[in-house]
Amino acid sequence: MGAKLKKICGKDILALLMLLLMAIPALINRLRLKMQGRELWVVSEHATARDNGYVFYEYLRQVHPEIDAYYAIAFEGADYEKVKPLGNLVRFGSAKHFLYYMSAKWNVTSHKNGNPNHAVFTLMGKLGFFKNVVFLQHGVLYQDFKMFHKQRCNFRMFCCGAKPEYEFVREYYGYGDEVKYTGLARFDKLHGCVPDDDLILFIPTWRRWLKNRDAFEASEYYHRIMEMLNSPELEEVLERYGKKLCFFPHAGFKMHTGLYSSRNPRVEILDCDATDIQELLQRGSLLVTDYSSIFTDFSYMNKPVVYYQYDRGEFIIKHYDCADPTDYVTYFDFERDGFGPVVGELSDVIRCIEESITKSFVLDDVYRRRAAAFFELRDTDNCKRIFEEIRTLG
Repeated sequence: MGAKLKKICGKDILALLMLLLMAIPALINRLRLKMQGRELWVVSEHATARDNGYVFYEYLRQVHPEIDAYYAIAFEGADYEKVKPLGNLVRFGSAKHFLYYMSAKWNVTSHKNGNPNHAVFTLMGKLGFFKNVVFLQHGVLYQDFKMFHKQRCNFRMFCCGAKPEYEFVREYYGYGDEVKYTGLARFDKLHGCVPDDDLILFIPTWRRWLKNRDAFEASEYYHRIMEMLNSPELEEVLERYGKKLCFFPHAGFKMHTGLYSSRNPRVEILDCDATDIQELLQRGSLLVTDYSSIFTDFSYMNKPVVYYQYDRGEFIIKHYDCADPTDYVTYFDFERDGFGPVVGELSDVIRCIEESITKSFVLDDVYRRRAAAFFELRDTDNCKRIFEEIRTLG
């Protein structure tokens, strides 16, 4: 325990004190609710309302008002007004958030750090406290993320969005019956979407090893993005077909957003804080990404994807802390299982974009069949299944 405590310092000490101060009031509150036959559920993401947490909370408030559900969100954030009409809001990280989180029957979150303080509650979880966390997930996992293993999180319920993912998590993450194939809550919103035929999306994931601005500016990652945003060849294709490309920078690099620029009038660089990525995915007709799991949302909607993977070996070694790419554990091979072409050069990306445009963004049959096998569940009952599975937990 001493080694674990050493990891907590500074503002985390204040959070630990807050937890101790709230322990008795939380216990009293929980007993009071139990005597009244009521259940307190706290739902969250990471102070936002753009993911599975928000969609599931909306479902609870509209379909199951008998549940005393509360949503933790940053009151000063861009999403506050969107979730405000649903009511029962708690300021993320506040004393009330601590109290409600500690006295809730179920804490339902789409992010590992959906609690009032990540360091403190991670420690408490390892020590055996708060065994009531339902993990909605942030996206479909296709790789072995040790941060979500049972020995580190011990989720009471672990939701999966695809059948192969469900089988993979059960085999490699240390869980058993805690893992449920329910579909992701936000998948309920991906039916009946009408895409914008003129909108192409470029959404790469981040590179966790690029720790500072100098490393970021010197990286191949940054230069490849700038090359695409300013490509005369891409501009010519977009101009010829009357299309627009929106670049959505990863939130992990939002401090570097000012470094991006484009001379192409048909390219727009979005603000990741001001843009709801789920709404953006619904609107887009074609997605260019690298390794981001958002390709699963796009493929769930049977829309075409291009994988721009120029640094796969480096990405695997550095992003997943592997000694060698062969040490990387996954069930998903992009060439064998992917939902679109895999390329490593910008010229091929542009070629694939033009080919998709000329096909009116219709998904090739081979990719459609792969998506159908990947998503055995494809309906608007994902939130319903999650709720029913939570109910079986007791």
